[in-house]
Order: sequence, then C-alpha cells, then structure tokens
Amino acid sequence: MRTWAGATRQAFAKGPVTVSSDSVQWSSLLAREAEYTGIDEITTMRVPDLRIGLLRNHVYKLESRSGSMWTTRSYPPGSGYIEPPGSSRPFRWNSRDQPRIEVRTLYLPQQVLSSAAIELQRAGSHRLDRTLEIPFLDDPHLANLSAAVISAVRAGAPEFYAQAAAQWIAAHLLIGPSKSVEWRQSLVRDPISDYRLIRVLEYINAHLYDRLDLRVLSNEAGISTFHFAALFKRAVGTTPHRHVLHLRMEAAKSMLRETDKSTLDIALTCGFGSASHFASSFRRHFSQTPSEYRSLTSNRTPS
Repeated sequence: MRTWAGATRQAFAKGPVTVSSDSVQWSSLLAREAEYTGIDEITTMRVPDLRIGLLRNHVYKLESRSGSMWTTRSYPPGSGYIEPPGSSRPFRWNSRDQPRIEVRTLYLPQQVLSSAAIELQRAGSHRLDRTLEIPFLDDPHLANLSAAVISAVRAGAPEFYAQAAAQWIAAHLLIGPSKSVEWRQSLVRDPISDYRLIRVLEYINAHLYDRLDLRVLSNEAGISTFHFAALFKRAVGTTPHRHVLHLRMEAAKSMLRETDKSTLDIALTCGFGSASHFASSFRRHFSQTPSEYRSLTSNRTPS
C-alpha cells in the first residue's frame, strides 16, 4: 500500500478543507476541496507528488510568482495549474473583489506517473519527456474527472476507484495535453505583456455575457480590427471568437453542473439566441449534449 510522505499529508490537511479523501482512506490518490475566504495570498507547500489545482464556479483573477516576477492570469471555472513534485508557488488575489476562492486539488504519486510512463513506452505511445509544469491548465476532460473523483469521495468509493482514477490521470497527462490546452499554450510559454491585450482579456472576463464581437474588442484595445485580430491570435494562440466561445462554454458547463437552471436559461445567459444553437455548440465543444453532461454530473457539489 502506498504511504504518503509527511509533507504531502501536511499540505493536504492545510487550509479550510470542505471535502477530503482522508474520509475514505484512499492511498493511491489524494483529493480535496477547499474554500479560502478573508485572505489575499496562499503558498503551496513543497511535496514529493504531482499537484493539480483546479478553480471552481467562478472566473478568478490570480497572480502567481515565478522567481521575482508576478504574472496575472484569469482562470475560468475548471481551469487551473499543474505543479511538479518538489515545487512551490505563491498565489495572491484581491480579496475585496474575490472574497471566496474555491479550489479542487489532486495529488498524484510520482510512482504512478513513472509506472504509467513505462507502460506507455512499452505500448509505443508518445509521451512527454519533460517534467509536467503547466501554470495555466485548461483541460475539460481532467476537470470533469476531478468532479467525478469528489463525487466518489462523497459516496465513499473504495481504494480501487482511487487506483483507477490515478492511473487514468497519469496516462492522460503523459500522452499529451488536450486541444483546449494546446491553443492556450502561448499563455504558458510567453506571459502576455502587451497592455492592450491584457486590458482586452480583463474586459472579456468582466463582460463575458455581453456582446463581444471583433469591433467591440478592437475598440477596447484601441487598434484596428485587422491588427487586433492578428495580435490576439499570435499572443493567445486562437481567435478572439474562439477564446470567448471557450470561456462561455466553460461557464455554461459550470451552470449545468452547479445549478438547476434550464438549458434555455443557461443558453440565453451565455449569449446564445436559442437552446438549439447552444446545444449544437456545446456538443461540438465537449462531444456531448448539455443534457448528457448534466446527467453524468448529477451528483454535483452545492455552490
């Protein structure tokens, strides 16, 4: 049976935990949910295991420090970060604007990653040769699984479930990131420094459900639509339309999971003219209908 290092247990227990896999005594995977209120900064502890942190329910604007540089990113629901074993990173935010930060964290043993890498190599599958470290992670498959893991903890699932979930996560990460990560990788490799784009990204997050066509966004940047479209795609890795659509889809997914709003209400809230238009867009984005997604995540965590 896997014995967790004391440092991981300490990090796992620290903070205002609302759900913890300690309640079911898992040893193959640690899972927790925590809600931070009334503070402006946390620093993740150095642990010998891979840490996956996913933000819940809202768009959060967080600053993280690497060396002496602070980088600001907006994390929509379900997005987050990956920290390799032995790493630590401080995060800070404005608690007046964001009084509550909700985080779902998974700790994956290094030995699970190593075993998965060996098996994938035997099977001839491509795998990542670098240490996994992703300051901005936007992977709907991993976000969905993390929600299922928390539901399993609440239901008292046995250790066998933890083993299967840990192996799936390891294989998924080693085989490579999903396309939703790939088109945001420029945000990871080269943090955006152009103040015009920073202003536009902040504007999008603050007005996500308003009209956000190319003209509106280019006006916010103060440059021509042609120049803005080229600048945005080069920096962010996708078009403004796809970026806005992705954020709205993630917000819609959160509403389906966390609320009892009708599909039509969610569609109209997220800027779609009809339930059918929303359903077709959702299916293209997540390979399932809104109803199918809601059914699969019916044991949702209360807001």
